[in-house]
Amino acid sequence: MIMDWESDGQSRAGIDPPGLFDASREALLFLDRHFLSRSTNGYALALQAVLHPYGALGQEVARRSDGGVRLTEGDVQELMPLVREHEMRDVRMGRGEMERELGAQAEQLETLTLDARAITSRFTTDVAALSHAHRAGYDAVPDSGAIALLLEQLIARISKTEKDLADLADNIATLRTRMEHMPQDDDIDPLTGVMSRTGARALVEGLASESHGYVVATCSLDDLEGINERYGRSVADNVLRAFVATLRQACEGAEIIRWQGNLFVVILRGRPMSTAALMMEDARAGMQARTLRLRGSGEPIGVVTMSGGLAVGIGVPMEETFHRAESLRMIAGEGIGNRIVSRA
Repeated sequence: MIMDWESDGQSRAGIDPPGLFDASREALLFLDRHFLSRSTNGYALALQAVLHPYGALGQEVARRSDGGVRLTEGDVQELMPLVREHEMRDVRMGRGEMERELGAQAEQLETLTLDARAITSRFTTDVAALSHAHRAGYDAVPDSGAIALLLEQLIARISKTEKDLADLADNIATLRTRMEHMPQDDDIDPLTGVMSRTGARALVEGLASESHGYVVATCSLDDLEGINERYGRSVADNVLRAFVATLRQACEGAEIIRWQGNLFVVILRGRPMSTAALMMEDARAGMQARTLRLRGSGEPIGVVTMSGGLAVGIGVPMEETFHRAESLRMIAGEGIGNRIVSRA
């Protein structure tokens, strides 16, 4: 299981996440304190509560046990949906981490390939210079020993590059194997690693019953189509990943859904509009400040901006709140975009 301490949206300074062994031990102690059986569901709840004490589950456990009240087996069953949310988030984040690592190793492979080309190119140039000097009859022309030295250096460089390539190939193969064995389903958007519209169905259906209401933010990049036309699909996909990374960083504690294409939905439950608006402003500023470059040449692709709209829903279906937020996003995206518009 991958632990993501800050994905709960409530990280605390000076507190480090527990290791898995320590968390397992704490989970068993948690069950003993509450006189709960060491069942599969009980252990799952205890482990997630220990790993994510400031997440939705941890806060609900704290509320129910306030004043020393012990949880019951009934509480365990009622809290299982929150447990599953944390487990799915751990899976999504774990796969995302591996995909980012795989991408980094692909870049390293590209670098090693360029290094190999540079080695052979430099050797060819050095040998050509020696040959030219020999033909010209220059004094103090290096003899065959100089060429032998060049060959020795070339062999050493190639050997090191070959070893690095072999190690990298092993790492990539291991990562691919791990990724193949991770759960694959329609609940997770394969490109960005956030919830898909299908995966968010249960969350969306339950919003109308949120006693403290919820905020829906819809957001999109202002010129993704232009980026796609200028640089191609792979670059546009990478920009979308950068967009999601920015949303994750700015919107801690919120649920992020890839609704369709370039449209993302951010849902914040039980928090005021002002908090959600601040999150989205942070995301807008963070996206604008990013320096995105083409992988091969390092050429910057220019400033990429986002626009968004926010609306509050209390006791109403998410569809109604979504349409209000979407109307505001369309307003925000007019002209050059790069705005966040909100309304209760």
